[in-house]
Amino acid sequence: MEGFGNYSVFENDSYLQAAMKHMPGGSLIMGVDLMPIWPIRGAFSLQEDITTPNCKASIRKLMKVNDCNMLDVVLHDGLPNVGGAWVQESTTQAFLVVVALRLAIEFLAPKGIFVSKVFRSQDYNVLLYCFKQFEKVEVTKPVASRSISAEIHVVGLRYKAPAKIDPRLLDVKHLFQEVVEPPK
Repeated sequence: MEGFGNYSVFENDSYLQAAMKHMPGGSLIMGVDLMPIWPIRGAFSLQEDITTPNCKASIRKLMKVNDCNMLDVVLHDGLPNVGGAWVQESTTQAFLVVVALRLAIEFLAPKGIFVSKVFRSQDYNVLLYCFKQFEKVEVTKPVASRSISAEIHVVGLRYKAPAKIDPRLLDVKHLFQEVVEPPK
């Protein structure tokens, strides 16, 4: 991430702390989460739902106030509340990945990076398909993740920033061939 300046995190305090540690000074660093984010000096926090238009408006406003036109890196660590039915949780998590990616590309600079936590599930290949707007895609398993966990990270490198994106590419109804209800 060295050399990149503007940064957004959709959910999770620890990702925000990592951004503060690794991003150059003067970077716009913001965290977005449904729940309040513990204040971190030098970072901005938005308590928003990434599935709503209000979230997009809040991000845009914060970027404008901070003279930021585009983001270089976007991290997504959104997970549904786990502990219930695996199929429902994995479907909800896949939905959140698509929503985060759709939101990220609105603000991502050409050659930018998008990183998302993903569950290896029945929707895994569909999610990889969504990353077609990046020149390179890498899949990695975090060292801190339990070996039996279905959790991996998908990294989209060098965002192509196409003039037009086929809307079906990020349409959950098209991608999953069924109506996927947003998480509550």
